[in-house]
Parts: sequence; C-alpha cells; structure tokens
Amino acid sequence: MPLNVLWVDMDAYFASAEQHLTPNLRGRPVAVVPVFTPDGKPAETSCCIAVSYEARPKGVKTGTSVREARALCPDLRFVHARPTEYVRLHHAILATVETVLPIDRIYSIDEFACRLLGEERDPIHAADLGLAVKRAMRNRFGAALTCSIGIAPNRLLAKVAADQRKPDGLNIIDPMMLPGCLYTLDLEDWPGISRGMRSRFERAGVTTTEQMYTLTERQMVEVFGSVDGARWWMLIRGFDLPEKRTVRRTLGHQHVLPPEKRDRERARGVLVRLLTKAAQRLRREGYRASELVCAARLLPAGQWFQRTVLPPTSSTRVLLTAMSAQWNHAPDARYLVVAATLQRLTAVIDAPAPLFPEEEDEERLDRAIDRINARFGYAAIHPASADAASAPMRIAFSSIPDLDMPDLHA
Repeated sequence: MPLNVLWVDMDAYFASAEQHLTPNLRGRPVAVVPVFTPDGKPAETSCCIAVSYEARPKGVKTGTSVREARALCPDLRFVHARPTEYVRLHHAILATVETVLPIDRIYSIDEFACRLLGEERDPIHAADLGLAVKRAMRNRFGAALTCSIGIAPNRLLAKVAADQRKPDGLNIIDPMMLPGCLYTLDLEDWPGISRGMRSRFERAGVTTTEQMYTLTERQMVEVFGSVDGARWWMLIRGFDLPEKRTVRRTLGHQHVLPPEKRDRERARGVLVRLLTKAAQRLRREGYRASELVCAARLLPAGQWFQRTVLPPTSSTRVLLTAMSAQWNHAPDARYLVVAATLQRLTAVIDAPAPLFPEEEDEERLDRAIDRINARFGYAAIHPASADAASAPMRIAFSSIPDLDMPDLHA
C-alpha cells in the first residue's frame, strides 16, 4: 500500500497571516475577530475566528468570545479580519507549493492536497518533498507563516498525519504501522467524527480509536446508518478510494452585523445585499433555486426564520420579491446575524426552460447586469435598498471567496 497523498495544512492560518503581514505581531498572542465597532474596538458580542499559538496556552481558542478571551489573556492583541488579504495570500501559497509539487485539490482556504506518483511514493523521497515544500514556504514568506504536512496512503490519513504534528510539523503514516500508530487518537480527533457521530459509536460500545478498528465492515455501516460506514472502514485502513461526487444542495451567505447596523431597516439592507450576491453566484455556477430561506439571530435572544417555495429561478427580482414578502413578518428588534440561503438547487441544464417571454427577458436582464458588474466592478448595478448596507467579505473555511466579487461598502 503506497504513500499516495501529501497534505498541506496551514497553521492557525488567519492569525499567522496577520503575524506575517504585520511584523510587530510576531511572537505575540493574537486573535482575529470578524466585527469591530466604529471606534476601532472588537465587538464584545463577537468571537475569535482564529487564534495564534502564543494565545492557546492561556485557554483562548477559536470560538472564544471577545470578553472571555480578554479575561483569559490580558495582553491578547485583537485584529480585525481582513479576508481579501487572506485570499490573496492563499493564492501566493498555492503558487509556492506548486514550485515543488502540483496541487491536486484545494479543500479550504488553508488545506490542500498533492498526489504522489511513481518514486515520489517512496517514504524517503516523500519526506524530502515535504521538506522541500516547507523550505519553499519559508523562503517566500519567512518564519511567521508555517504549515504542517502529512503524508499517507489516502487523504483522510494524510490529514490526520498533519494534525498530529501541528504546528510546523512533518509526519508520515507508514501503512506498515497501521492501525497501532493511531490508537492514541481520541474519536473526535478524526476528521468527520462530530459529537453526534461519537454518540453513535458509544451506543455501539466504542469509545476509543482502538475499539473502532475492531468493528467489522458491517458493524461500521450500522454505526453510520449508511454505506458511508463501509467507505470509512476502508479509509481508516489506508485504502485510497476515489472521492465521492458532490452535488451542491445549498448556496447562501450570512453576516454578523456591526453594532451600528442592528436596527430592522439596516438589517434588511444587508439581507438584500447578501441575497443579491447569492443570486449572482447562483447564475454564475449554473443553478436555479426552488426554495429561499431567510433567517436572523436577534438580540438579546431569539431568532426569526421564513421559508418560501418557488418555481426554479435564478432571477434577482423574483428572489428579492420573495424576500420582501418574508420581511413583512420580521420583528422590530435588534438583529445580530442575518442570512439568506437558496435551497433545492437544480442545474440549469436539468431545469425546465422558461415558458413565457417575460421570463426570458428577465434572464437576459440578469445576464446583462452580471456582465456589467464583471466589467466595472461587483455591484456597479445593484438594488437601491442595498445602498445603506455593508456586508464585508467573510471566509468560510470550506470555501475561498472570489476576489472578482469585492464588497459593497456604505
């Protein structure tokens, strides 16, 4: 069973990116926060989306509230997230890695995998390639921006290998050492095993990785409740399986509102902004949606949620009309988060063609607006109700924002 995958995982990426971009932050505890107040302070209701390794021994971690993080680590430096910079740096990192090995697949803004071929699969050669990647990174970016590298027979085990030696490590999972070399892992250390999945294992009498390896393939299927259990049984043993074909099921955006924009009217403007952006992405990726869900988290507590079923559409006007009808039921409250999600997606090639001339006209209008925005900048043409809105770019760890769709600021 050969070594097939070299996995690159950036260490505390957003925080280390800030330390790379701002030298006086190097060696200091840093937390990246998505929302700052107009006077330049982190919003107390926000949380840390990335934490440097210097802050972690104090108990600060991803998801820690600003208030708690400050109490745990008084000298913590809070930095306002700069997604555009992280995306630009991401592309520079990819180019640097590819001076050593071609990248096979990008999994998130801070994780990607390279396939090993031929003699590259030899453990000594594979280790040399891993060290070459780390040298290239250090030569290009210096010591602040590091990565951990895992090498293994498949993607799952390569990711586990990288996680075992963070930060700035290089680790090889030799197939001959399986499964014993992984027995020290907690069940939740495995990518894909959440608390819910751990509970399923516990109901089957499995509380350790060693016990997980004793399950038969059939027992694993019973734990997972699907044939994914058989796939998992093979992956943890090192089988290099083809990736499952994924089909996009939802598309959307959410935004944490800054304190000065939490009233009902400004929250609506941000929601218009988010839905307009989602509709443009929907068309660009070749889908139509049959369901719109708008939701919000309220302050000091509570939530609002509306769902509308639609004929398959990618029309900005149709979607905004549905959103406006939903917003009529939105409470007069303080809004912390607003979200717009398009669901029940159908590829345009599989969706029914427009039946009426006005539908064709609508599609042509949307395409024309998309072309204008592509040429003159995103939101060169946009709904007037979004004028007062500001929804700066955010980065989900599973996706990389498009720099061709910059943000609309008030």
